Amino acid sequence: MIKRIPLHQLKPGMYVHDLNCSWVVHPLFLTRFKVKSEQEIEKVAALGVREVYIDSNLGDDLHDALTMDEVMRDIEEEMQQLGGTTGNLPESRISKDEEIEAALGIHQHANQVIRNMMSDVRLGRQLESGGVAEAIEGIADSVLRNSSALIQLSQIKNKDDYTFLHSVGVCALLTSFCNVLHLGKDVTRQVSIGGLLHDIGKMQVPNEILNKPGRLTEVEFDEMKRHVILGSNLVAGVEWVTPIARAVLEQHHERYDGTGYPGGLKGGAISQFGQMAAIVDVYDAITAERVYHRAMAPVEALRKLQEWSKFHFNEELVRHFIRSVGIYPVGTLVKLESGLLGIVVEQNGADLLRPVLRMVYDAGKRWALSPYNLDLAAPAGDADRIVGHELPERWGIDVQLHLTAT
Repeated sequence: MIKRIPLHQLKPGMYVHDLNCSWVVHPLFLTRFKVKSEQEIEKVAALGVREVYIDSNLGDDLHDALTMDEVMRDIEEEMQQLGGTTGNLPESRISKDEEIEAALGIHQHANQVIRNMMSDVRLGRQLESGGVAEAIEGIADSVLRNSSALIQLSQIKNKDDYTFLHSVGVCALLTSFCNVLHLGKDVTRQVSIGGLLHDIGKMQVPNEILNKPGRLTEVEFDEMKRHVILGSNLVAGVEWVTPIARAVLEQHHERYDGTGYPGGLKGGAISQFGQMAAIVDVYDAITAERVYHRAMAPVEALRKLQEWSKFHFNEELVRHFIRSVGIYPVGTLVKLESGLLGIVVEQNGADLLRPVLRMVYDAGKRWALSPYNLDLAAPAGDADRIVGHELPERWGIDVQLHLTAT
């Protein structure tokens, strides 16, 4: 049986099923292993791990620990409560389908801008602002028109272009996050620039480490972590990189409980913008396919952020971030009370539990539907409701194919 326990209750003889801290530990540790010594536990603790999941069938048990099913049920209840108290979220000005073509061009342009900047850094050239203002303005405008379109595109990444696409994804998500927090156009612009540049220091990390196709050694991981300091040095004195933008870059790996890096900052010592960047960076990273971990579905990633927020992140900001992408993010396959399956294609700002769906399958009759859109907040959809999310591969459904269909 899989159970969650505090790290201080982990003992030699227990079998770790999941270290429950996937944004930092994956380069160093096997995902699952039997604990052999206290020294192993100390190494895990040094990485900031606060809770782990153990498998009592493969190692020693802790009888009063919560099972994984109980933990997931509690988290789902929290998510449902959050979805029912969304408050006054910004309304989309146009539909996602209307925005998607413009968003595609904006996304491609921003990707090319950061690609060029990172190439310049690799070649030892000075950091120039060419194209950044236009890219940031395009992202902000797209988010204001309909944030679902750009967020959908930000979910699509390939391993070869990960660093560039991750930078654009973090920028877009931070822009939407700022919009939900009503931070204003000027602050949003500065935060967005920080998001676009947050990993610029990786261009001064040796290629053999940055692109290593396997797990990093401890020495290599320490070198990788230097990208924050390297990035800070690169933007020092660059006039168009403001203090707010620098805070995003310099603090996106800090953790609310003080277990992050490079400064080990804790709580309010981390700026609001650094706290926001930490949340967004983790979300975008764990939803991407990497050599050392499989991509986590966005709907699952949000639930992990909710779980981790009691230690590693500002809990209130995590709730706001979840509001910005939706309880069921765009691309999530959900099941309705009626037994029909639909893909979330757009959020309803007034009620995150009732998004717009593209209905694609009847699970009861086990046949594909002729796709159509259903707005659960409209009278036609009011009689049905979401009861949970599903794995697309279980039903043989190609989510991206349906999302890109017009």
